Amino acid sequence: MDYLNGSPIKNHFNEISLVNNDPTSTYAEKIKITHIKNLLNHASKTTPFYLDYKNIDDINEFPVIRKTVIQENFDDFQSKLYLKDNNYKVSTSGSTGTPFFLYQNKNKRNRNHADVLYFLGECNFKIGNRLYELEVWRNHNKKSFIKSTLQNIVQFDISKLTDNRIEKFLDLLSNTKQEKNIIGFASSLEQITQYLDKNEIPLKSLNINSVVANSEYLNHYTKTSLSKHLNTPVLSRYSSEEVGIVAHQTNKSVEYFVINHASYYVELLDLEEDKPAKPGRYGRIVVTDLFNYCMPIIRYDTGDIAKLVVLENGKTMFEEIEGRKMDLIFDTKGNIISSFVVYTKFYNYYRLLKQYQFIQQDEKRYEIKLNVHDKFPYEKELIESVKKDFGSDATVIITYVDEIPLLSSGKRKKVVNNYKK
Repeated sequence: MDYLNGSPIKNHFNEISLVNNDPTSTYAEKIKITHIKNLLNHASKTTPFYLDYKNIDDINEFPVIRKTVIQENFDDFQSKLYLKDNNYKVSTSGSTGTPFFLYQNKNKRNRNHADVLYFLGECNFKIGNRLYELEVWRNHNKKSFIKSTLQNIVQFDISKLTDNRIEKFLDLLSNTKQEKNIIGFASSLEQITQYLDKNEIPLKSLNINSVVANSEYLNHYTKTSLSKHLNTPVLSRYSSEEVGIVAHQTNKSVEYFVINHASYYVELLDLEEDKPAKPGRYGRIVVTDLFNYCMPIIRYDTGDIAKLVVLENGKTMFEEIEGRKMDLIFDTKGNIISSFVVYTKFYNYYRLLKQYQFIQQDEKRYEIKLNVHDKFPYEKELIESVKKDFGSDATVIITYVDEIPLLSSGKRKKVVNNYKK
């Protein structure tokens, strides 16, 4: 299908491979500089937000922006050249409690597809291998039966990852001899690891090429222990819905994160000032998306922090990435509920919300804090939706606030458990 459409994904894939395989080469540097200049020129000429930066080709003179800046100036970030196109809406759950969405053009979507194929390939995935995706599957993100079958994907829901569900997943892995890869939330992989450690289940050769953790921080325990159980590397992906894959551990770089220099201009800035972080110090991850021309995102502060390492060959990688961490939450029967279940409760209300926070105050009592733009006429629907996943005997209260306090790190915690840590 890609070939019949002129091979846009394959062409992106070839460029991504060329740049990321040797990012310090003269040719790779030339490609990156060209993409940056083209983006800055496009943004400054076609979007209201960047009009004041016309004819400026030094990216360091552009402002560092955060989600709230895009939210408050949403229309001004849209390029006038793409307003009438069929663009793609992407939503992020807002791990810091700030819901967020934007639009992407077709070429950006193709670039994302190529990024995924490249980095999965670096994790020993071949197109056609069975891929098990562990996620909270709902109507907004679930693939059709036909599409998942054609792509050889198994969508395994981890909303309530009880022992029985984990056993079912392990049976799925054991019942096919196909080459397979696993990708899923780090928290779900941790629960599977704890189950395997607790029950000492002997696993035969499962023919798994690799396991990729996404969306959450992958701790050392899960990475090392699950790798031993499944006899395969457990790798971490650093990505977001609003931009794509920014960095990725691979079979050749099991501990360090390979930065996606091909598709993004990535900076590590000081925690307090908009200047480069000192070597060996934590800094803020700031990303410029080189391919979203529909809504140019330049010097976007992701809200995450990291440390850089420079290898002997001159390549820069992330040594550590500290993403957003959330408390575990439980339903009224004491089962752990994926924090990503909370995300699904607010997708339909993003336009009405500035911020939100979900708190478990007691065994069966939950509080939702809402910072709204004007009014929120969907209390009943929201409460019923929470009870559906947390228990019909749950007590759910909604509290309206003017602001959700920041942590000392400067972030807002989206999911809090005041009942049980």
